Amino acid sequence: MRTLSLRQILIIGVVVGIVLPAIVLGRFLVQDRYERELQLRVRNPMSQYADMLSRGMAVPVWTLDKAVANQFIQAVMRNPEVVSVEVLDESRSVFAYSSKFKKEGAKLLREERPILLETKVIGSVMLELTTEHIEKELWADFLKLGVALLVQVVFSFILIWLLFERRIVRPIMELQLATGRLARGKLDQPLEWERQDEIGNLAQGLDKMRLNLGRLITEREAQNITLQQELNERLRAEQALKVTEEKFIGIFQASPVAMTVLRKSQHYSMIDVNDAWVRQFYWSHDEVLGDNETQKALWRNEADFAEILRIIERDGEIHDYEAWLTCGQQEKIILCQVSGRMIRLGNEPLIILVQEDITEKRQNEQEIRNMNTTLERRVSERTQALEAANSELTIVLENLQRAQRELLRTEKMAALGSLVAGVAHELNTPIGTSVTVASTLAQHTDAVMVEFDKGLRRSVLEEYLRNAKTGADLLLRNLSKASELVISFKQVAVDRTSANRRVFALDEMLSELILTMGPTIRKTRHDVVHSVPPKLMMDSYPGPLGQVMTNLINNAFIHGFDGDYRGTVSITARIFDESFVEITVRDNGKGIPESNLGRIFDPFFTTRLGLGGSGLGLNIVYNLVTGILGGNIVVESDVGKGTCFKISLPLEPKMADEDVAEVH
Repeated sequence: MRTLSLRQILIIGVVVGIVLPAIVLGRFLVQDRYERELQLRVRNPMSQYADMLSRGMAVPVWTLDKAVANQFIQAVMRNPEVVSVEVLDESRSVFAYSSKFKKEGAKLLREERPILLETKVIGSVMLELTTEHIEKELWADFLKLGVALLVQVVFSFILIWLLFERRIVRPIMELQLATGRLARGKLDQPLEWERQDEIGNLAQGLDKMRLNLGRLITEREAQNITLQQELNERLRAEQALKVTEEKFIGIFQASPVAMTVLRKSQHYSMIDVNDAWVRQFYWSHDEVLGDNETQKALWRNEADFAEILRIIERDGEIHDYEAWLTCGQQEKIILCQVSGRMIRLGNEPLIILVQEDITEKRQNEQEIRNMNTTLERRVSERTQALEAANSELTIVLENLQRAQRELLRTEKMAALGSLVAGVAHELNTPIGTSVTVASTLAQHTDAVMVEFDKGLRRSVLEEYLRNAKTGADLLLRNLSKASELVISFKQVAVDRTSANRRVFALDEMLSELILTMGPTIRKTRHDVVHSVPPKLMMDSYPGPLGQVMTNLINNAFIHGFDGDYRGTVSITARIFDESFVEITVRDNGKGIPESNLGRIFDPFFTTRLGLGGSGLGLNIVYNLVTGILGGNIVVESDVGKGTCFKISLPLEPKMADEDVAEVH
């Protein structure tokens, strides 16, 4: 049935819906009429004739009067359905008999009755009646019914065929041709429809789709014009970020003392060490980072490590704590003076420890205590040298901390700087056009003033007024466009540079963000779309939320889309659990390998070191979401299918003011 056309389905439907019920019903009607006629014209008369002959033949049979018997028989034989009448005597011999021609194959009905004289059986009567006449009449009626049914079927089929052909098949074929034109990209020919039925409504919907497709194609072509220029600006911003990252790495690695970075959220595991630490403890980066057993083996007494952490958590810093540490492959134990401080990278607490080898220093001090008092001067000089070294170490540590804070601030403001440059570029066109129009109007005004002094002609005044009206329209359109850009950028810039809490609509905030990022997005071949329920209100911090969205979009552009691939970043949101909103940022890029999923939120982790990746973008996202916004973020990714970030945020986060100030 699935391969049949509409016309074939129509034929089958007419046959099944009209002919089959008529045949079945007609068969039952004919059978019923046959039974009634048979009963009325054959069985009832046959029973009556048998009764009459049984009573009337008693005397002729008893008196052997065959003439009277034949008269009775002939009276019965006048009925055309009666075929034969046979009268038998008591000895079963034929007493009287009469018959007609029997058509071969005709159906016969027989009836036999005894002949009684008082109570004694003196013979019997047998009658035969045929159903031939009834069957002929029924067949004639059946043929008439068939002809009438055939006429009805033909008339119904023609009527249904015409209606189906004119109102369904032809309109569908016209719609098929129209959709073929749309599929070939021919959008200039409209779809016109006279009837306002279901197919007419479908045609109107296709015409609206044609108009929408044309508008979207036009807008896309206009956006592609500026992509190359925006790409160049993007590359310059990435180069600046790369320089900042190299400065931080250079300061950390160039420190002359052993330095370790610990992450509190991972039970104070080591996430980085500098080259001076490797030289001092004889462990490579790969041997110590990520290996908890090796990190425990570093401390000869684990209680020293626990005490250092307790003091730092209590005071925020520690100075000159002495502990014995083990040197890797050398199986050597050295005495180190440990100093450190807890810092925050975004909202994530990190601990920087400085482990200075003072084994030789303590040995010298012991020797000095055993020396003569004449060596006090040398001890004083040595002490001064050590104090100078400690001061230098403190200065280096403070410089490192300032560099880290500056690197974080630079990373957070890099996107805003790129946004400012893009908006300035967007404003250049309408403002430049406005300046040109204004200067042209000024020139025309000067010319009219000269003509006015000479005697102003009506044609000159009319031309001036036409030019002035055209110029005013151009000024209004361009200045309105510039005003819209400035208003959107002003709101995004105020939110981005402050942590003010306010009530805002999520869809409007995302629309303003994407509008201000327009120059950055158009530099690429990619698209950013969002689908957020209207008037989804939040009492939160739009600045940090905008920073999160910007970093996720930039992360997809940098890491998710390679080469000439044309990707799409989709942003959706939904309400769940009444007081929470889930924001999903999904791209169709190359995805993240499973081995990297657990590290993408770590600071300084990047797969594009030296190629535009700083390793801080997603770390800032994690800190903002879990900190000031009071939410949670998870990532899902399949290699080759794209990446999805799911952010769960409360509609009204609870966060202390000092925490907000600390983030910024």
